Amino acid sequence: MKPGLALVLGGAMAVSGIAARPITAAEELPAQPLATPSWVPTNVPLRVIAPGVLELGLVRLDKERRSVTIPAFVNLKEGIIEYLLVTSEGKTHESILRTDAEPHHIHVAMLLLGARGAGTNELPADPALSLPGETVTVEIIWKQGSKERRVRAESLVLDRKRNSAMAKGNWTYTGSRIREDGFAAQADGSIVSLITDVDALVNNPRPGREDDDRWLSKAAKFPEFNEPVQVVITLVRKKR
Repeated sequence: MKPGLALVLGGAMAVSGIAARPITAAEELPAQPLATPSWVPTNVPLRVIAPGVLELGLVRLDKERRSVTIPAFVNLKEGIIEYLLVTSEGKTHESILRTDAEPHHIHVAMLLLGARGAGTNELPADPALSLPGETVTVEIIWKQGSKERRVRAESLVLDRKRNSAMAKGNWTYTGSRIREDGFAAQADGSIVSLITDVDALVNNPRPGREDDDRWLSKAAKFPEFNEPVQVVITLVRKKR
């Protein structure tokens, strides 16, 4: 059965208890004092950091930039990988990064920005077919001395077939799904996947996503193991 938006919200967002609707341009957050917007239930761990900037757990949402920022740690600098980002309880043996952030908090933040995900329990296995969902970019930020480094996530992944970095481009926010055991991304800890994974929040739309031996960590010049980084997922504005 294909879950509609109500089912997705009923599973993923019920965990957080937050009302399901995106932030609209007409809804201005108060500048002084920084009060919680009236549409946010008082029992939700949501803090207003600045006008248009909210925190849900460890996840930060920026309304104007249409972005969600997730704190993470370097986890795997070499070897075959299937994920860019998982939780610390997820498939860390095959992911470049890991995070202590909650996947359902990430999903709620993306929903508040207006993302809707794939809206299906299945993703096309054929890499020639496009993935349903929202177009996003994924970037990694870290400190190098006094300077800030910011790179596209693709630059940290080696495509073994092409013998070069993963093709530059966007990713697809598919939004995971609801299973019998609850919100799949929360249960599995899968956040950004290089292979087709309907349970992950973000999927790789490129050819080769059907091959779980195709991708290698290309993070030799990345910070050392356990060093902190930030993962920024940005919702791409649709062309009118």
